[in-house]
Amino acid sequence: LKRQVTMLLESAENAADLDLSRLPMLVDKELSAQSRRQQAKGWDAGDAPDGDEAASAGKKRKKKAGEEKGGKRSKPSGKASDEDEDERLQEFITAGARLAQAPDVKGTAAGRRLSKPPKGKRGAAAAAAGGGGADGEAAEPDPLTVGMHVLVDSRRRKSDSLPDMWSPIPAAKPPAKSNVGEVSAVHADGTCDVALVCNDAAAGGKCGSQCRALTGPGSLVKGLVPPQWQIACSGCFGVNLPHALPKLWCLGCERLLADGVQFRRAPAVGDSAYDTSLCLDCYGKLFSKTQREPLLAVLQEGAPKLLQSDFALLTWRPEDEREHDDFVQCTECERWYHFVCAHYPSPGQLPRTWRVESELFVCTRCERGRHASPRLLALQTRRATDLPTCMLSDAMEASAAEALKEAGVSLPKPLVVRVASRKRLLFQAVKELKQRYGGGYATEFPYLSQAIFAFQEVEGRDVFLFAMYVQEYDADCPPPNTNRTYISYVDLVGYLASKPQGQRTAVYHALLHGYLQFAASCGFEHAHIWVAPPTAGVEYIFHGRPADPRPPMAVEVLRGWYERMLRGAEEKGIVRSWSTLEEHTSGLTSMRDFPLFDGDFFPDKVPEILERAEQSSSERRESPRGEKGKEKGKGKSPKMPSSPKVPSLLPRHKSMAIADEMKAEVHGAAYSFLVASLATAEEPIQPPREPDIGPRELVDDREHFHEMCVSRHWQSDELYRAHWSTMMLLAVLGGPPD
Repeated sequence: LKRQVTMLLESAENAADLDLSRLPMLVDKELSAQSRRQQAKGWDAGDAPDGDEAASAGKKRKKKAGEEKGGKRSKPSGKASDEDEDERLQEFITAGARLAQAPDVKGTAAGRRLSKPPKGKRGAAAAAAGGGGADGEAAEPDPLTVGMHVLVDSRRRKSDSLPDMWSPIPAAKPPAKSNVGEVSAVHADGTCDVALVCNDAAAGGKCGSQCRALTGPGSLVKGLVPPQWQIACSGCFGVNLPHALPKLWCLGCERLLADGVQFRRAPAVGDSAYDTSLCLDCYGKLFSKTQREPLLAVLQEGAPKLLQSDFALLTWRPEDEREHDDFVQCTECERWYHFVCAHYPSPGQLPRTWRVESELFVCTRCERGRHASPRLLALQTRRATDLPTCMLSDAMEASAAEALKEAGVSLPKPLVVRVASRKRLLFQAVKELKQRYGGGYATEFPYLSQAIFAFQEVEGRDVFLFAMYVQEYDADCPPPNTNRTYISYVDLVGYLASKPQGQRTAVYHALLHGYLQFAASCGFEHAHIWVAPPTAGVEYIFHGRPADPRPPMAVEVLRGWYERMLRGAEEKGIVRSWSTLEEHTSGLTSMRDFPLFDGDFFPDKVPEILERAEQSSSERRESPRGEKGKEKGKGKSPKMPSSPKVPSLLPRHKSMAIADEMKAEVHGAAYSFLVASLATAEEPIQPPREPDIGPRELVDDREHFHEMCVSRHWQSDELYRAHWSTMMLLAVLGGPPD
């Protein structure tokens, strides 16, 4: 297809002579071939791309899926790859096919234009005007209609190149004089007239007389040529809406690479979906005879096949890799909006079978009730209260409401608690412990994994502001995990609205009290809590948090927050006592009595602990205790028969050594864990076995959920972004909008 289209392009001397009538035939031919390949791969018909959208969306979605699966990495910098060239060519083919088939697409499914920021298209008209395009070719300005918002720079000359997303016209921010205007007339010669509006997006382009005196809206600028204007988002009055800066971790040592640091990157190997990025230290270890094997143990499966020649030396420039929000055009007024500004659900992040891209989008400035798609509106207006409730969510909501009432704290809008994921899993016993204790140690530990989310309506839209992941090992789980719950991660953002203001701690403590109270009523005896904050650059659950000038939170600060929560729970009779993990395990005499949890800090440490214990045990047997034994047996025959008790004493000796090493490991992490003894009910309630929620791949696993938030740009750094991210989350959790 690429070869045929290239020949077609080369046969035309200019764009005016380009025969577009053959493009639909070529596209249909290629799509038919793609369909046969998809069927051969066993794809569902509903999952495959359809229609004209397939040509441009297919590769984007496939590439995006690969990035999401890999997580924590971004595309390499440098010259565009062949795949990128193919993708751009495919987009051009699709655009040509639409142009040839449907010159007037307004109001049709194909007219739902989803694209990057509007930019100049190649053509002959701009050549006469002196505009320059890529590779020295002429560029044609974007189609302009009355009512669109544009950025104006009257200082630019007619011969200047057209502004685009890489070199946009900057938007003046208040109190600087506005350069945002609304198109009032479009002339046949390609010029336009623009009426300046207030550049305060929060005011919607309207302001009072005082603002007009400062920024000059209301002025009419006539006769603007294409290089002097650029289409802007009618929501924020900007061209580019940048997402959070990407981050890149070394796959070997998992360190965050700083801006300007050199690193090595190799392409994906085998079935891997992502590249291998290594800092220079780990790259050296990978090809070192003595340090290669430990590094291969943490890298992907195809790493042993990589050669030194596979790794390119690059410099990490996150600003060059930063992505920007997509645009959508209203089908009524034809204004352009960023997805986030329009509160438009991104079709590429939703199941293809929903066919969101085929729904009519109508902006809030137009008459939405008469023209907008009901299915699209259902996704845009879905609320957290639409998600199903359960016994735990009801108990946490009621407990929090009662606690806040007693504390004199009121909420303008109530908290909505929902269990987003409930899944029964098995934690396989650590292999080394099972080998040591055999039948005296369980093979697996069943538990219930739950993701608990809390929402609140803030400024008219729901905001996702609290998340907690827990593992519940009930009475049916073998010891030492019996009746223990593990609060593995808690994360929150500061958009909670309360009266008086600044009551976030009281509200979030009330939610935790509600959970602990429900757990105690169900028979759980201990609650283990991970209280260590994330290190700099690391996020637990929420992505793109609000900017905070303060240094990263110290362990003592977050630990103190949890201690105040437990003291409050103790005063209310929810918790009998609480202590550090070190105090809780101070009487440990055998490693088999130490509770281990799935994904916790300690299971990975067990092999190292056992190795140290073996060395310690050997040293003890050869210590002065052996000399005393010789001294005690002086004068006796040197050929004494061995005592039958020795074989049983040796394992006990080793067991104590293992327990001591485990205590030493706990001591090193003492500040990161707290253990609460719950006021367990004498007659625990036996809640009905509620069905699993899911499977919901998006939220079942905390790490995967965070990676999806990063790759999909579900950010919480500003309220309007938190609104859009919450809308997308609820869209996925709530299912199809039918």
